[in-house]
Amino acid sequence: MPGQGTVEDVLRSLNFAQDVGKQIRDAGYVLDKTELKRLLAELTSAVASSKMELSLLQGVCEARDDELIRLHEALVYKGNLRRRGDGYYKTLDGRPYGQPYCSYCWESKQQLLHLHSRILSKDIRICPGCKNEYQAIRTPYLEADGMTV
Repeated sequence: MPGQGTVEDVLRSLNFAQDVGKQIRDAGYVLDKTELKRLLAELTSAVASSKMELSLLQGVCEARDDELIRLHEALVYKGNLRRRGDGYYKTLDGRPYGQPYCSYCWESKQQLLHLHSRILSKDIRICPGCKNEYQAIRTPYLEADGMTV
């Protein structure tokens, strides 16, 4: 039965495989055919289980790596963002510019999601992630005119 993809689960599977190998070695490699088949089946099962646990562990590690990358990006952007009205904006020389980001997604999950104009309504902007709606007048596009890039 597969575990949760932890190091302990992998070690448990490998220790079981080692125990089966010791049983074969302790028998002096002289076993009747049925006993040898049984032990080899247990060994094969333990190795397969170890492979599955390693695969689960790799998935867990990749998910954590993705989360670390997202958190690092959030930390990098944190100093370069400024709230204006209901949105967050990148800054240049301390002044906000560009397309607004969803304030809810940034403040709750540190995700930078641009607000989009609602179809058939230029007065409402909507976040593609959380679906919150904002008044366009409180989340305008800010030109970077006169700013040195």
